[in-house]
Amino acid sequence: MTPVGSGGQSPFGQHRPPVSARAPRHGLPPRHFDALAAGGGGAAVIAHLWDAERSHRLLLLGLLMTMAADRPDAVGPLAHLEHAWELLSAAERQSRAVTDDILLVPETGVWLQHTLRRLRGGRAPLDEDPPLWVDTGHLHLIAAASAVRTGLSFSLRLPSRAGAVWLPSLGRATLPGVSGSRAVQAGFDGDALTLRHGGETLRVPFSSRRAVPGWQPPASLALELPEGPMEVHLSDLSPYRILPADSAGQRSPSSDERADHWAELLGSAWPLLRRADPQAAEDVAACLRSIEPLPPSTPFRWHSATMGDGMGGLAASAPTGSETAGAPQFAAILTHEVQHSKLSALMHMYSLHTQENQQRLYAPWRDDPRPLRGMLHGVYAFTAVARFWRGHVLNGGAPPDEAALAHFEFALRRDQLLRVLPSLCEDPELTRLGRRLLGQLTETVSDWTDASVPKAHVIEAERAADDHAVSWRLHHLAPDPSLVAEMAHHWITGGRTGRPVPRITPWRGCPAPRLVPDPTARNLDARAVLVRMRLMEPALAKLRAAPERLGVTVEGARPADLLLVSGDVIAARELYAQEISAGPGAAPGGGAVFHSTAGAWAGLRLALDVSRAHQAAGRALLQYPELVRAVHRAIGDATGESADPVAVAAWVGRTAEAPA
Repeated sequence: MTPVGSGGQSPFGQHRPPVSARAPRHGLPPRHFDALAAGGGGAAVIAHLWDAERSHRLLLLGLLMTMAADRPDAVGPLAHLEHAWELLSAAERQSRAVTDDILLVPETGVWLQHTLRRLRGGRAPLDEDPPLWVDTGHLHLIAAASAVRTGLSFSLRLPSRAGAVWLPSLGRATLPGVSGSRAVQAGFDGDALTLRHGGETLRVPFSSRRAVPGWQPPASLALELPEGPMEVHLSDLSPYRILPADSAGQRSPSSDERADHWAELLGSAWPLLRRADPQAAEDVAACLRSIEPLPPSTPFRWHSATMGDGMGGLAASAPTGSETAGAPQFAAILTHEVQHSKLSALMHMYSLHTQENQQRLYAPWRDDPRPLRGMLHGVYAFTAVARFWRGHVLNGGAPPDEAALAHFEFALRRDQLLRVLPSLCEDPELTRLGRRLLGQLTETVSDWTDASVPKAHVIEAERAADDHAVSWRLHHLAPDPSLVAEMAHHWITGGRTGRPVPRITPWRGCPAPRLVPDPTARNLDARAVLVRMRLMEPALAKLRAAPERLGVTVEGARPADLLLVSGDVIAARELYAQEISAGPGAAPGGGAVFHSTAGAWAGLRLALDVSRAHQAAGRALLQYPELVRAVHRAIGDATGESADPVAVAAWVGRTAEAPA
């Protein structure tokens, strides 16, 4: 790795970390940039990213120490940060490999950004936030962990949260009777760590990695690589996590069983990933360092996230042992989240877009409008997801009962990417390198259009992609009010009778629909989840047998959705129309409450487009659904009666030209 500093001097050998002006400029050879831009990478390329990430974190450390230097609230009852830095420097002289390992723990990056935001005063402190010195004092914990691992004796006060002291990469100590934020006296004699506060003392020997009363080491999961086993930590002890940390001190009694579930899941997903997508497997092996458990999810709704500033760390839904097609879904999550880590590290090196951050773009996998940065992350991550499912079909030998799901997942992700990549490439806020990256991604995805996917699954994927796009428009786009008023007036005064609509209707030149983000938009993929369940029978059969569980099993799904996916199109159409006519509130036939009729309108379109008799209505609800709904609502407001939604959609479809 390239040291930060001048003359090859170790960065930890100075009293202060180096300033940014003395940092080396990291860059990638063009072939490595293009490999990353195309969605790949490899061990050698990711080693470059780790090298740059190390320098990036050292720079942030320098900034943190500079900002905290003259602030008493950043020191509190602890020794000055300089003392922690000196201990870290001494540990680095013993073993740079150890100090680098702790510096590059994913949570270290999260801690740096979190604490810098607090030092900048970027947000008001919350009631549950610890004192500032507890966050800045994490440097003391990094130094202490480095000293323990290198066998270096020390005496230093360390910060605790709710009586818990977390030493990165080593574990968490809990002192009985200690609560709140306290300074705990720590000492290491080369054999055992001793923690003291008040009359309480905890001695932790480090001759083994076993748990002892008051001490919990991190659980480790193993990846079997050709060069030997690789450890991945289960990140459920650190306070710097995506899910708010449990400061109770120790894991629950079932923690060992939970670690076994994770080991079993990783053990089943890893060989599958290696067979289906060797490129992704190499990237995961070179990048992944920790997995943070999230609460278990419902079928086909695995939740996952990446520590935005913590390269190599991911969070994912905890396994329950009963997931349908759990191994391939988790394999897709591994490659998806490692893509986010790779792109975040690349963005620390290069500017791919300007600082514009408006929530303005449609992402086919999200409920909300996204900023350009979020779109870059989305298309980059889902390119790898599509590549995995393609490999699972073509190379991985998906078992017969999972083949239909694999075909659908690949076709859906490919369709979604090709819907947004061409326009995204033209975004004016992209830099030259941003356009280069998107161009490479577009080439990658475009080359997959000849993949062998049964036509039925391609059609199913297109319907699911259309459904999400229509639902998104209904939630987030508002048509021109004058156009809506004109259309409603013509319906009321005779347009519904079939008489021609006067040409004063301002179609040409009317404003485009406005983006008005709806913060209540949720679960726009509910019908796609039901499709997955149908493809993985008997999952849907179980739900049909207990329809009262619908809202719990698939949050956001309507009773009409279950009818539609089960093939009862006419009954579904009637139920969607009833919900639309009733207006926002309880959905007919079920207990779930929906705050808008957007999902019912989108479902109605799916129930129509299979019928030639409803082509005009289906076309209108696909091309400008927000206009159809607004006109229908305006008619009801003016007349006091709800018009037939299918008739209104068909009338708009026959008479309308799409707004500009």
